[in-house]
Amino acid sequence: MADHDPKVPATTSRKADANAKKPFEAPRLTVYGDYGLTLESDLPLRAAAPAAGRPIDVTFTMEPLTGSAPGTRSPGEAFWYQSDWVDDRSGAPGLVIYRSLHTGAFRIRYSDGVEFLIDADGRHIAGRAPSDASLADVACYVTGPVLGFVLRLRGVIALHASAVEVAGRAILLVGDARAGKSTTAAVLATMGCKVITEDIAALSIEQETVSVREGCPEIALRPDAVAQLFGSAEALPRFSDTWEKRRLDLTEMGAFSSGTVRLGGVYMLTNTDSVPNAPCITALSTGGAMVELLANVYGNRLFHDELRMRELDTVHRVVRSVPVRVAATGAEQRLIGRFCEVLLDDLHRA
Repeated sequence: MADHDPKVPATTSRKADANAKKPFEAPRLTVYGDYGLTLESDLPLRAAAPAAGRPIDVTFTMEPLTGSAPGTRSPGEAFWYQSDWVDDRSGAPGLVIYRSLHTGAFRIRYSDGVEFLIDADGRHIAGRAPSDASLADVACYVTGPVLGFVLRLRGVIALHASAVEVAGRAILLVGDARAGKSTTAAVLATMGCKVITEDIAALSIEQETVSVREGCPEIALRPDAVAQLFGSAEALPRFSDTWEKRRLDLTEMGAFSSGTVRLGGVYMLTNTDSVPNAPCITALSTGGAMVELLANVYGNRLFHDELRMRELDTVHRVVRSVPVRVAATGAEQRLIGRFCEVLLDDLHRA
């Protein structure tokens, strides 16, 4: 959430379709399981995986939108965070977070007017949206950056990464936006691998074992990647009319890995075109791995001293338990298939 996260719908003047714009009505509680959390929601979350028979960790409800205008704080709130990315239309920050001086609760406000109230323990989320907002976009916020925030608040460290199960082990594809994480995961899915999570990789630690929790059973792909993989950008549906990315349903194609999978390796993706022999994979020193992984902790700019020690400990355990390598993709869409072959070959040799 520190930068414009690819799971966040882009702010645009175009509105969602008529069905998506209908005001929220007729609450229907459904239980979902994402990132190791059991979420009870009165908003249908198509992206999330259904769950049942487990204790509820987090509840989500929709409420009427009230309070301060975008970019302003209410009495009793303190400023907490402001994003670097801005609304293309207004030039205002795309995301602002406030924290209650009395309860410690957080208010996350996006520039499109959608906001979320999260209690200090990360156990309840209330969503609020303007009457013309797309509920599909609200759902994308919830299953992406909002739950990422909740994970961090609850002490779970996640990496800005996709994770794929290969030979019974989880492989993390770590990198910034447009590094190729989602596209690589999608190609590996078409090659018979199963995807554990995309964009947010929540980690679990038991004694000396590091594992990756299952995430949402879908991948968000740019239209050019969809065209490259499936012949046309129209081959996959949009998440909503306000977001250009297309939705690859992993459950539908039998490529979703449900459950927690033990970590087997980490690849730091770079799509620079300055590597002459790309696609290729090279070793990374322990110190370099620590620096790179800490820079890719999800929401690492949202919290300060409160969770730093847990973050350092988790990353240290990752570096100590599995190999971390640099993977140069070649910076060209046409090379992604070859890159995946190089990646799988490296895994088999390891």
